[in-house]
Amino acid sequence: MNSNFKNLSILKKIWLFNLILALFYFSTFYGVRYFKSSILEYSNIVSDPFDGTVSPISYVPNWLKSKNTNKSLNFQEDVFWVDDFIEIPKYDLNNLQNSDTRNKEALLARYTYPVLYMGSYRLNYEEYEWSHPAVDIRAPIGTPVLSIANWVVIKVKNTVSWDWKYVVIRHDNINYNWTVQSLYSSYEHLSDIFAVEWTKIKKWDVLWKVGMTWITTTPHLHFQIDKKASPFHPYWPFSFADAKTLGLDFFWAINVWLGKENAMELTIHPMEFVQNNITKISLLNSAPIEQVNNSNIVKTQIQENKQDTPKSLSVEKIPTSAQTDTGLLNNLNTWITENSAPVKAPESIIKPKLEDGQIFYDIPKNSKFFQATKYLYDNSISKWYETWNFGINNSVSRWEALIFILKLYKINLDSTTQISFSDISSDSFLAPYLKKSIDLWFITAKNKNFRPDDQITRAEFITILIKASQKELVKTTSTQNWTNFSDIKPTNWFTPYAYTFRNSFPSSSGDNKFEPNKSFSRGQIALILYSFSKK
Repeated sequence: MNSNFKNLSILKKIWLFNLILALFYFSTFYGVRYFKSSILEYSNIVSDPFDGTVSPISYVPNWLKSKNTNKSLNFQEDVFWVDDFIEIPKYDLNNLQNSDTRNKEALLARYTYPVLYMGSYRLNYEEYEWSHPAVDIRAPIGTPVLSIANWVVIKVKNTVSWDWKYVVIRHDNINYNWTVQSLYSSYEHLSDIFAVEWTKIKKWDVLWKVGMTWITTTPHLHFQIDKKASPFHPYWPFSFADAKTLGLDFFWAINVWLGKENAMELTIHPMEFVQNNITKISLLNSAPIEQVNNSNIVKTQIQENKQDTPKSLSVEKIPTSAQTDTGLLNNLNTWITENSAPVKAPESIIKPKLEDGQIFYDIPKNSKFFQATKYLYDNSISKWYETWNFGINNSVSRWEALIFILKLYKINLDSTTQISFSDISSDSFLAPYLKKSIDLWFITAKNKNFRPDDQITRAEFITILIKASQKELVKTTSTQNWTNFSDIKPTNWFTPYAYTFRNSFPSSSGDNKFEPNKSFSRGQIALILYSFSKK
């Protein structure tokens, strides 16, 4: 062997040395870490003894103030008054199932918990009827999320793509249903994540923030607890393939309780677990104003009509762990004292009642959009927002428009094409739609990014729609016939699709402009899809 090594060229010796060095480095650091994380699941690290729980979110805005229901507000960047926040409402099924709009406790609870454990996206506030294995907790983007108990981080998914950010943690030696076992809590749809895999953390720690990643229509925390018997974490009771086989999308698979039995067997009610084991002395879960009034902290007197601009809440101002009760209370009270503001009278949210047969709050039965939106709803093409509105004036994103069209024509998602968009992962719920769209030449795979959340332009939308409808393109032998729209040229790539669209939907040519770079509203797209469904 020594003679063989001597015969190697200098370049090959250097290459071999670097290879050995790299393998050694990997095996002593990354390799060990990979092995422990994927095989041993950090079995050498055990969380501190279980000593109760805390709520994953301590405070939410007072939803009875209409300005606080704006889902674009950010916990850190937008100005909130201290009195805008309340202690998170209790997860109480009596309040959640109370539809009396005069009951403020019920209104706050129903708005805070839009989707219940084993519930659906129908907003009917029923448990154990569907297959959503978690509780959705509404909160502004950037809201700090706390560790509910002592734990060990076993998985952090903090990708830069749009479709996935979550954390899974393991709680050891929990006495649940008379059995000592490990439970796995997961926190999904996050924005910023500070947690690091292979670390041991205590309850109260602030390690991530609420976001809108993956499948969301409003900022919220998807809070779930799995049993150890779950085959993977976070557990989900069905796959996209299961849903596709039945002709269902993600939302409707939940709404028809696909995988319900699996979810009930392998997960537990997360809010019941938290509230049944809540730490009795819970400082961050106490009403802050009362804590200040009961303390000996010297307060800055606030004049009744003081008009100073309030400071915005910041996660950096909130302690990350309860090291000492006194220190935590002093920090919290000092922060509240410095940021106090005049109290404003709450504005109640009064939801209108649906008429008999009405589907969306914002579309009465005499609306020109009623039949179109009813068709989309009945055929599982489109659904409501979390407020049960259709949002006729809202814009439509590229991913939503693509799904609308493929569902309209009931196109099977049976493609095996690989996608190479850097902003779409292969396990994204959108991937099957993109694969099929590439096969049918609805979109091109040449672009680096798909830009799913960008508004779809009129030119893009009608091109995909006409291709999916398989309508014959308008033919002409004279460029003079291409001048009916004053703002497009015969040489534009979308011109034949624009004129074919005008022939099928004549109202689009009212002012002799097509405006290809503008967007259709959600209501306009509903009318267009409904019209094309009848041709």
